[in-house]
Amino acid sequence: MGQEKRSGSQQAMAKEKDEPKPRPIDRARDGAGSARIPPECGNIVTVKVIADRVFLLAERCLSSGVFADHIDPDRTNPNLPPIIQQKELNFGVEHLFVRKTVGAGFELADPTHLPEAVGVDDLLSIVLDAASSLASVLEVADDLRQHQEEMREASKARKLTAAYVPRTPNLKAKVRQCLAGLRDVEISVKRLTTLFYPKDAQKDPWDAKVQLAMTKKYGDVEGFEKWRQAAWRALNEVAHHRHAMIHPDQSKSVTIHDYELQAGGALLAPTIEVAHQVSPVTRRDVIQFLDSQVASISEIFEAMLGYLCDLNARDFHPLFSSSVTALPDGEHRNGSHLIWRTTPKVGVPFGGGVTPPPSAAPQ
Repeated sequence: MGQEKRSGSQQAMAKEKDEPKPRPIDRARDGAGSARIPPECGNIVTVKVIADRVFLLAERCLSSGVFADHIDPDRTNPNLPPIIQQKELNFGVEHLFVRKTVGAGFELADPTHLPEAVGVDDLLSIVLDAASSLASVLEVADDLRQHQEEMREASKARKLTAAYVPRTPNLKAKVRQCLAGLRDVEISVKRLTTLFYPKDAQKDPWDAKVQLAMTKKYGDVEGFEKWRQAAWRALNEVAHHRHAMIHPDQSKSVTIHDYELQAGGALLAPTIEVAHQVSPVTRRDVIQFLDSQVASISEIFEAMLGYLCDLNARDFHPLFSSSVTALPDGEHRNGSHLIWRTTPKVGVPFGGGVTPPPSAAPQ
């Protein structure tokens, strides 16, 4: 009996000896890890996992990261940090357009409330594309602002004279890039819509189904139809402006003017003018034009996302009803002005028998 025990013990020791010991890299990869976002980004507001990446939305940036095993699945490089990051946007929730795209998307892309046919990752991919395009427009606007400030300082220092008119580097190319970026966001709105309401045929209008659904649910809400018409008009204007840029003719064109010296001696900042039969833009300051376009289309993107989610909200329990609601002006949760709201249905004892108010999706 004792011999049997010794034999068993010896066998166990031999088996343990034959088993490979964990390598240092395995202990490191399987252990706890941490990562810090760049200090200039401020505090993290919310986190979202999209496919194999972790996205961190902060006060002044959006960054993402993947784990080392995603880069090095065979675990051959012990020098890789646990999480490998990159900055996605140089803008965070302190910027309004981020709250209306990434913030709203991260908050509303909830599989508990969305229909099964709408993929969360697909929705967030559209959201990130729209935010990236808007960021590229604002980066150009910020570059132009900085250049104009430099010219103002040079003028104060008497480094400029009436005989010299400054030039903005690559002005036309930058503005044309912005018109294309705004068009990309307009397309993102349509992609968002067809994600919830797929076309029956490719040639069908993007808004055929959603207009019917909106009118049925919100048609009696005061101000809704006025908002819808204004939003559709703004989307069309973005498409018209890019079309005028790439297909100029006698009826449509985009004209970009650099600094000009006026008769009184004042320096006129760069301006843009769009000739179009339906969507003309009188000559105006380029920066003001870009800022207003970003503000307008980001508002539309947020509202459309809210309406689409609200129209297709899934009730996860027979006693409760879910909808999208807008927080009071100036308030946001996790960087979003829109949130999901779940309320007891009429007749539920703890609901008090009160009918839930209609959705407060933006109008």
